[in-house]
Amino acid sequence: MKKTIFFFLLGIFALNLTVLAQTAATPAPIAVDTVALKELVGKYKVKDAPIEELIITIANGKLMGEAVGQGSAELAPTPQIDIFEVVGYGGTVEFVRNETKAVVKVKLTIQGSTMEGEKQL
Repeated sequence: MKKTIFFFLLGIFALNLTVLAQTAATPAPIAVDTVALKELVGKYKVKDAPIEELIITIANGKLMGEAVGQGSAELAPTPQIDIFEVVGYGGTVEFVRNETKAVVKVKLTIQGSTMEGEKQL
C-alpha cells in the first residue's frame, strides 16, 4: 500500500513538473493596441538598399510588412515599444518618431543589414 501511494504521489509530482515546464516555455502574447498600429501604417521610401519601398498594413488585426519585390511578413510586437519582429526572417522593424511623436521613419534590420525608409505622406 505504501508503494502504491508513493508512486501515485510521484506521478502527480511529475505531471506538475511537466505542466510547469510547458507553461514556462510558452511566452505570453504581447497585447497590441490596434489604434496605435494605425499610426505605423503607410509607405516608406527606402534609399540605397535592395528594396525601394516598404509598405506597412494591417491585415486580420496583425501588422504586416511588404518589401516591394521581395515578399511580405507579419510584424510581431516585442516588449520594446515601436520595435517589431519580422516573423520568419529573423529581423526587426523599428518605427522612429519625431518630437511630436509622429512616425516619420522606419529602420529595417535583417540579415545583418539595416535599411532606413522615410514615411511618405
